[in-house]
Parts: sequence; structure tokens; C-alpha cells
Amino acid sequence: MPKGQHYGRTQKRAYTGEYHRIFAKTFKNLLTVPFGSYSLNADFLSIEHQKFKLTALECGTRLMIFTINDKAHQIALKLNNKSASNKLYITCPYCQKQRQSLYAIKYAYGCRQCIGLHYASQSERPSERLMRRIRKLRKELWGYDWPEVNNMFEPIAYWPKPKWMRWKTFNLKRDKISELENKYWPMVDTQMKAMFGHNFMPDC
Repeated sequence: MPKGQHYGRTQKRAYTGEYHRIFAKTFKNLLTVPFGSYSLNADFLSIEHQKFKLTALECGTRLMIFTINDKAHQIALKLNNKSASNKLYITCPYCQKQRQSLYAIKYAYGCRQCIGLHYASQSERPSERLMRRIRKLRKELWGYDWPEVNNMFEPIAYWPKPKWMRWKTFNLKRDKISELENKYWPMVDTQMKAMFGHNFMPDC
């Protein structure tokens, strides 16, 4: 459950952050090693999720076979020869689509769509999404280690211009952030009044 979300409600959605993942890039060495039995070096996974047999299809595509709960789960290793990076993909055992990562659930591996997982950002309120964008723009302009960069109660009006940046560029970026902040606070005010009603501190 994302922080600050749906206070007092029963969680019905499953989120990606609640499950461990395996990433395609970690298997690139399997394209050249001999066929046989291997194991993932991942203590956060069950033994069945770690052990697999490396083999190949008749077409030459290499295949990882995991036996989880007495059922074989086949995950193919496929290179994208169309790109200069020659990126490696792994296939989802259910939809057979090429993915950059798969999620480990109790008795299987699967992609986000097949398992039905959601990103935390999909459950954000508009004000929370806007706050995330404001913080992102602040960090792009002043840096991630800038004091109070995440503090929404700290106005940016008097924050200094970064070195080597043109004043025109700085003013454009700062004005954009200020514009978003001016949209943010009325949304928060409405949200707080809806949540707390008469207990919410009235405007001065």
C-alpha cells in the first residue's frame, strides 16, 4: 500500500513493490554457459524459485525451466537483435511476451499484467501525483541533496540560482515550479476539508 493512501480502507489492489523480481540483464551470462542445472543467488526467493534447468528449444533459443509446486515454468532468453545494445529479454511463462523483469509469486513467475499488479502511482490522488512532480522538478534544478528539497512547506521563491545556469533558464524553471505549487495547495486544502470536515483548521 502506498504511503498515506486510503486511510481506513481495506486494501484490494496488489502492488509491484510487494513482490520480488528477477531481471533479464542478470541472465546474460547464460547465453554462453553449458546446459545444466543452475541456481539464482537470491536468498529472498524460495528454493524452488532459485533452482532451474538451462536447456534450449529446437530453434536454438535458450530456456530456463523452474519447477515450482511440481509444475514446470518455462522462461526463454531472447536477444533483441534489432537494437544496438542487443538487449536481453525474458519471456513470461503465461503470455509468452518479452519482459525486462518478472515477479515471483507463491507458486510461479509472471509479468505484471498477467499477475494483475499495479504501480503505487496508479493509486495516488491528483495532489500526491502533483507533489511528486514538484519534488522531481526541484531536484532537477537544485539537486537531490539540497536542504528542504522535499519539504512542501518550504517556498522556493528565494532559493538561489545554481552556478553556471543562465538567469533566463533559471527563471523559467523556477516559475514553472511555482505555478505547480500554486495549483497544489488548493487541492490539499480541499482534500483536508473533505477528510476532516469541521475539525479542519479554517482559512485565516
